[in-house]
Amino acid sequence: MSPNVDIRLLTRSDAPEYQQLRLLSLQTDEVAFLSTFDMESKLPDVAFADHLDWAFHPPSFGYFGIFVDDELAGYIQTGKNYLEKQSHVASLYNLYIAPKFRHKGYAGQLIAFVTNLLRDEDNIERVFLTCTAKNPNAYNLYKRLGFHRIGVKVKAIKWNGQYDDEIEMVKLLRN
Repeated sequence: MSPNVDIRLLTRSDAPEYQQLRLLSLQTDEVAFLSTFDMESKLPDVAFADHLDWAFHPPSFGYFGIFVDDELAGYIQTGKNYLEKQSHVASLYNLYIAPKFRHKGYAGQLIAFVTNLLRDEDNIERVFLTCTAKNPNAYNLYKRLGFHRIGVKVKAIKWNGQYDDEIEMVKLLRN
């Protein structure tokens, strides 16, 4: 029997599950995120609920979660610059799929869901994202999903004395 998969905008009531998955992401995939487990594990529980609230701008902006059989398997954040001259662009941040749900197509489903929502609900033309150069799995996933490399911020990240580059990518949703 195939699992029941649901994708929806996360709300304050999802904060406990989001917090657990967010902290796991910072432990299992340290190079993929700019924040650290040490920093976020010290935050009060309410900070995670507030984070979801601050990002929450329906229908297309905020944190979206993918639930597999009612378990939060992953999330992604969508954001927008609200300046009039950039109302046609959006950004994706913080994609994470828990290890036990990887290699099953859930990341692709989540990104497809939010990019379709952005295009259809908010008339977004371009979606930007970045990934670290030390995360080739993410880069290859984004390429497979139609994102194109447009630039590199050399040595944009420095952690524990090691540098990493940020790769900037874009996907055109309409011309």
